[in-house]
Amino acid sequence: MSFLVWPPEVNSSLIFDGAGSGPMLAAAASWDGLAAELNTAAQSFTSITSGLADQAWQGPAAAAMMQTATRYASFLNEATAQAQTASAQAQAVVSAFESAQAATVHPFAVAANRNSFMQLVMSNLFGQNAPAIAAMESDYEQMWAQDVAAMVGYHGGASAAAAGLPSWTTALQGLSGQLSGALTANPAASALTSLDSAASSGPLANVQQNIINAINAPTEFLFGTQLISTGPTPALGGNGTTGNVPISLYANTEALVNASVGTGSAVPLLVDTGSQGLVIPFQKVGGIVGLLQLGLPVSGGISGYSGGLDYAYLTYNAPVNFGGGLTTGATPVDVELFAWPTSLSSALNGGWSFQNFFASDGASGVLGIGPNATGPGPSIPTEHFVNSAFNQGVLINETPTGQYLQFGAPPSGATALTTLSGAPITNDLTVEVTPPGGSTTIYSNVPSIVDTGGVNGTIPSSVNASPGDTIAVYGPNHQELYYYVYNSTYFPTAVSSGELMNTGAAPFINFPAYISNDANTMTFYSSL
Repeated sequence: MSFLVWPPEVNSSLIFDGAGSGPMLAAAASWDGLAAELNTAAQSFTSITSGLADQAWQGPAAAAMMQTATRYASFLNEATAQAQTASAQAQAVVSAFESAQAATVHPFAVAANRNSFMQLVMSNLFGQNAPAIAAMESDYEQMWAQDVAAMVGYHGGASAAAAGLPSWTTALQGLSGQLSGALTANPAASALTSLDSAASSGPLANVQQNIINAINAPTEFLFGTQLISTGPTPALGGNGTTGNVPISLYANTEALVNASVGTGSAVPLLVDTGSQGLVIPFQKVGGIVGLLQLGLPVSGGISGYSGGLDYAYLTYNAPVNFGGGLTTGATPVDVELFAWPTSLSSALNGGWSFQNFFASDGASGVLGIGPNATGPGPSIPTEHFVNSAFNQGVLINETPTGQYLQFGAPPSGATALTTLSGAPITNDLTVEVTPPGGSTTIYSNVPSIVDTGGVNGTIPSSVNASPGDTIAVYGPNHQELYYYVYNSTYFPTAVSSGELMNTGAAPFINFPAYISNDANTMTFYSSL
């Protein structure tokens, strides 16, 4: 594990930074309270239905309802037991954390040792400080060993608690199957299906999701594990030469693909041709425990995204799993530790965390796949599949006829419309601006970035355009990629003349596009 070789400066900071055991204690208390409520509900429900069965409930319909009620009471009892277990495991995590914190050297003590050591070294002109330096180094080594021992104990206790966490998904699926069976067997009870429909949509669904998010927060932070799963189960697959994975469009502009890193669950990643590398919060790779299981980081630093977000990260070599056998080899992944806004608008709109910043995109992380993009990651995960045939390139199909990514060779049998040299950064685009009732102005070789993650894109001041103008963008061979009425049917942000024009999602909504990793090109097709 990483903490076995991390110095005390790192281990001590990890254990003393953050909220401490308070959130987990609150979670334990909440789970205990929920268990008590569920137990009371189960006993009350059983008592009432048993009384009705002995008195007013008679006949086949009553017998079917009693059977369903018994199954529901059984589910309540199972949920009670699972909530009690969750409370006990949360208490175990608290005990493991507090024991580890008590056994860990305080960061101030480590810093004082290092400061004294540096002062002794700098003043050691004639070797007079050699004994004191040796004593400081001995103390430092003892701190190192003490921290490692504390973290080993913490890892063992937390891992044991995580292994004992119950699965709510199985219980909920069991309840769903029981109710479905009861409804199938008893048509008279089919009216209950309207309740299920109401609970899965509208305001009730929003309330349910907020409750589930609150329940999941503590264990997702520590372990990257949701007690109640909210993740999708996409149908994925691949053959010998290509591999397909479905995508979804958030707000009709941003493509999302589900993938997992390390012990984390599959989460939605923004498919971004405008950047390079995978960036994902540590909560989504398995939390603190999952981060430790990734091994030693190979690098780290500070990076950011346009729009007003900077973040600190560590880079780990880890596989990325798209499901269905589509897995990369160990590839550099930037794991975000914490983030902060770099602009007032970002600060006012959720830029105090990585996840909040990208919440408006529906994404938990960013998968940058642009071969000539400038970062922030060191490499593109989709160039490192275990099956090397998938590394040739990626087809992005955001059109209404089918929404998926296809890794591997270019599509066969499809008609290529135009090919851009450079992906995503290119000088091959031509922009034509036509004012209402006016003549057209042509701008050739406009420096651009063809960016799936650019939403509505940008337009530089070097392209003289005003709201209401019709703007058409062409590739080589005068192939129109998209057009719009400025600030009426498309809303690009105005930027200075020295910046790239960002196409945003428009060309990808109109046409499938294939990025060749080897040739650094982007080809648009008429259809697939």
